[in-house]
Amino acid sequence: MRPPDLHPLSHVFDMTTPAAAARQERPARIVCVAGGLPSLLYPSVELGRRLLAAGHRLTFAAPADARELVEHHDLEYVEVDAGRYEQFLAADRHVGTLSRLVNLRSRRERATNSLAVDEFARWVRDSSPDLVLINGEMHEHVIAAASAKVPIALLNTFVSIWKRPGLPPPHHMVRPGVGWKGSRLGTALLWRALRFRKWRRAEIQRLRDVGCDRLSVLRQLARRSGFDFRAETDASQWLIPFTYRRLPFLSLRALEIEFPHCPSSGVQYVGPMVLESRIDRPMANAESARLDAIVERRRNGQGERRLIYAAFGSVFSSDLGLVQRLVSAVAERPGWDLVISLSDRVAAADLGPLPDGIHAFAWVPQLEILRQADVMVNHGGINTVDECVTTGVPMLVYCGFETDMGGTTARVVHHGIGIAGDRRRDDASAIVTHIDRLLHERQIADNLDRLRRQYEIYGERRVAEDAVEALLARDDHDRAA
Repeated sequence: MRPPDLHPLSHVFDMTTPAAAARQERPARIVCVAGGLPSLLYPSVELGRRLLAAGHRLTFAAPADARELVEHHDLEYVEVDAGRYEQFLAADRHVGTLSRLVNLRSRRERATNSLAVDEFARWVRDSSPDLVLINGEMHEHVIAAASAKVPIALLNTFVSIWKRPGLPPPHHMVRPGVGWKGSRLGTALLWRALRFRKWRRAEIQRLRDVGCDRLSVLRQLARRSGFDFRAETDASQWLIPFTYRRLPFLSLRALEIEFPHCPSSGVQYVGPMVLESRIDRPMANAESARLDAIVERRRNGQGERRLIYAAFGSVFSSDLGLVQRLVSAVAERPGWDLVISLSDRVAAADLGPLPDGIHAFAWVPQLEILRQADVMVNHGGINTVDECVTTGVPMLVYCGFETDMGGTTARVVHHGIGIAGDRRRDDASAIVTHIDRLLHERQIADNLDRLRRQYEIYGERRVAEDAVEALLARDDHDRAA
């Protein structure tokens, strides 16, 4: 395997300006807005934690189920209304099509109200923060905050979502220069196909929801808020339905995990945001003791025992057949232990009787087990990949093909820090071969060490904190001008 292509940190904001130096002398009032999924919440909370430690006043706005985690990190918490748009759609679909057409204007108004962001906009306006950081998928909140006329930057938690020369769309398991799809022509065709698919999807949703589809409702919200939808949004990039042309982005990833490319103007990579301290769900005493015994057996094995950890995400379903083949594979090696986190998607009983060395849990604390694991089998989620890099654990990835998992898997292979398995074709023998390679191939370990060091540099150089300082300084300059 090839070593990682390491990028210099030349993409960091310039912090040498007088405005930046002046800004560092006083704390800023920063609002961070994030959704409730762990893949969105954890990186955003870690960024908030760092900004608070840098001396800024940080308020975190998120759904109610995020409150305990946010307050655990001493961040001021404000609840974000989840809205009632899905409930509106469910009720609206029981109304006849003719009536829906006749009452389009009033229906669209009710749909816009169901987004429930008016109070959020008022709160932002009244708070008058120096900077609002919002997850780039929270479109109604982006538009509402823009109406409050406050400085805004967006947070990206995926790998690169932008169309750049030679960079494939992130939902494809395509590597630049590999195969015809990885050629310039192939990559261009993939982007063209994505654009057509997005257009087709938007038209189908517009017809199905009779003008009250999400895109139409967001346009209505933009008109109400004085947000120039046409000038500010961009449907040609990867995010569905759109992303933003002129708002700056902070990408909560390392540029080094990407394929080599020049990031889009206004996009700053500020490093991986791995949240170490979490409010994990409690394990029953018996389950915790069982997990401790497995870890202790590995520690006492004097290098003879290997611990394989498998998890397939908290949102997406596991492939039961793949899990059963993984069980069969590890059972062939008496010196291996397998810990499986089923994420409450599969019952342990569904796996049947488990051989010695196979341990199924509804859930395990991932970072804790990764610190002891020799290999992880996962679905290609970028948060999990970042956690494996920071703990130095090589990966066998069976891609879940949701969101950016295909592109993340391709990056794991490109940088030589793991192997992409084939969930359709890999039998137990193939899985054993993959794991053996991950355990013994020195180049994989070297690649992980090199990439992990690059990850550490972001924290040591305070790249995220300086990037936010540069945004604040730029806003100060703009106001002064």
